[in-house]
Amino acid sequence: MIQKYDLDVYKEIITAFNAMPLSVIADNKYICMHGGISRELKKIEDISKIDRFVEPPLKGLLCDLLWADPCDDKDAPKVEFGDNKERECSVIFGKKPT
Repeated sequence: MIQKYDLDVYKEIITAFNAMPLSVIADNKYICMHGGISRELKKIEDISKIDRFVEPPLKGLLCDLLWADPCDDKDAPKVEFGDNKERECSVIFGKKPT
């Protein structure tokens, strides 16, 4: 992106990404987020307590909301949470947490 635009434009784009919501509630029924479920998410209110204007860590609630992935369909009934080896951060999650 820096090759196409200058550093100032890049910084503004990152600022915009950092200001985007981590999740939304749709139709008062569904929670939607870029990544997925976190073992640290106990209440929806936990999301509003996150400092959104920090570099996302490699583990924890903020990281999981951004980067957690569902596990393979064959493993989904057996896995609750596991290491996300593909991303080298966050977790994979199965059917039960979902």
